[in-house]
Amino acid sequence: MEDSWHQLKPKTGFTVRVNGRISDLSWQTLTQLYQPIMGPSAAGLFSALFWLPNRGTYQRHTTLLTVLGLDLEHLYEARIRLEATGLLTTMVTTQDDLTGFVYELHAPLAPAAFFKDDLLSVQLLGVIGEENYQQLVTTNVPNLGIRPNEKEITKNFLEVFHVDGQELNDLPAAVTTSRQRLAASTPTPVLPAESEPDFDFKLLGEILEHSFIDTRAVQANRQLLLTEHVTYGLDEVTMARYVGEATDLATNKFDAEAFKRIVAQHFGQPRRSPAPTTEKPTPVESTTGTTTSAEQALIKVATATAPAVFLQAIKQKNGGFVTDGEQRIVRDLVSRQLFPEAVLNLMIYHVLVDEDKPTLNKNLLDTIANDWSKAKVNTPQLAIQKIRERQRAASQPRKSRSRQSTVKETLPDWAKKPAAETSTTATAKLSAEQQQRLQERIAKLKENRQSGKED
Repeated sequence: MEDSWHQLKPKTGFTVRVNGRISDLSWQTLTQLYQPIMGPSAAGLFSALFWLPNRGTYQRHTTLLTVLGLDLEHLYEARIRLEATGLLTTMVTTQDDLTGFVYELHAPLAPAAFFKDDLLSVQLLGVIGEENYQQLVTTNVPNLGIRPNEKEITKNFLEVFHVDGQELNDLPAAVTTSRQRLAASTPTPVLPAESEPDFDFKLLGEILEHSFIDTRAVQANRQLLLTEHVTYGLDEVTMARYVGEATDLATNKFDAEAFKRIVAQHFGQPRRSPAPTTEKPTPVESTTGTTTSAEQALIKVATATAPAVFLQAIKQKNGGFVTDGEQRIVRDLVSRQLFPEAVLNLMIYHVLVDEDKPTLNKNLLDTIANDWSKAKVNTPQLAIQKIRERQRAASQPRKSRSRQSTVKETLPDWAKKPAAETSTTATAKLSAEQQQRLQERIAKLKENRQSGKED
C-alpha cells in the first residue's frame, strides 16, 4: 500500500494508544530537544494525540485537522516527522474494505539518552548551533559529581533488604513468566537508519594505526562515524583527520561531542570536492529514457557526492553560500528517506540551475518531492525524465495566450430590424387615440418651426 498523504481522508478513522509512561520530564524533553528538529506542527500532533478525549476509541481525522488547524498534507508531514524521531509508530488496518490507522505514541528519550543518540544529537546540533546545543546539554544533563569534601555512604540493596539466595538461583514462576511476556512484546522502535554505506573501516583503521589514536574507541563509535559520513560525505582520510582533532593527546580519549562540533565547523569551509557543472544539459526529447553525455556526467557527480556537499559546490560556483535554512531543508529531505542521495542532488540541481533560483525554496522542493514520490522516482535516470517533463510543461505556451478566441456577438431580433421598421412597429403598438395625439403634436411642432422661420 503506497504510503503518502494521499491515503488520508478527513473521514479516515484512527485510534491512539500509548506505549510507556509519558512524564513531566518527557514533555520538557519534547519541547526543548525534539521540537527544534521536527518542528512545532509535529510536537503539536504528539500533544493532540496524547490529550485527545477517548483516544482509545475510533475517531476520524477531521478531529485532528480541526484541533491543529492543518490540512491533510501538513498533517501527514507532521506524522512522518514523529515517526522518524521514534515518537510514533503507525499501523494501517483494513476491515470491510475500509482503511484505518493505529497511532502508537512512545515517550521521548531521557535527555542523557537523547544526547548519546548519534542521529538525534547531530540533527539538533545542526539546527540550533553549537552554543545553544552546549547550553541544552548543561541544562538537561547536570554534572552532579561528588565534591572534594564529600564522602558517599549510601547503602546498597542487600545491605538494607534481606534476600533469600535460593530464590535468586531458582526464580519464582511469576517472575519468569512475566519476563517471557515482556520479551515477546513489541520493543520500543529505534530510529530508522539507511543501509550501511560504502565506507571502508579497514582503511580508516590502517590510517589511524600510524597515529596515537586508540582504534578501539573508534570502533565503539562506529554508528556515529557512519552518520557523519552519510550526512557530509566524508571520506576515510578526512574522517581520520577529524577523529584525530577530537582525540585528547594526553589521554588518547576520543570525544564524540567534540567530533560532532568539528565536523559541523569544517563543513562551512571551502572544499576541493568535484563541483557539479552549472551548465544546463540540453533537454532531449526522448521516449526511450536515454540520457545525453552532459546528463550522464551530472548523474555521475550526483551519485558520488553527499547532498550537503553537492549543494555547497553549486552555491560556491555561482558565487553564493549555503544558508542555515538551506542546510535544514537538505537535512529534512535526507531524513525523510524517500529518495537516494543522487535523486536528491538532481532535485537540488533542478531548482538552483534549471529553475535559476538563488536559494532553495522549501515549498517548491516539497511540491517536487511529492510529485516524484508519487511517481516512484528512485533512480537518477527517472529523475532526469521528470525534470524533462517539467521543462517541457514550462516551455509550452498557455492556450489562453496563444489563441485569441473570436467572440461572436449575437444580437436580439429587435436590434437587427431597420430603424424605420422599428419605428413603425413601435407606432403600431400605440392605441388609435394615442396615435392621434402623437400626430397632433408632430403637426404642431412643424407649425412652430415654420412660424419661427418666417420671423
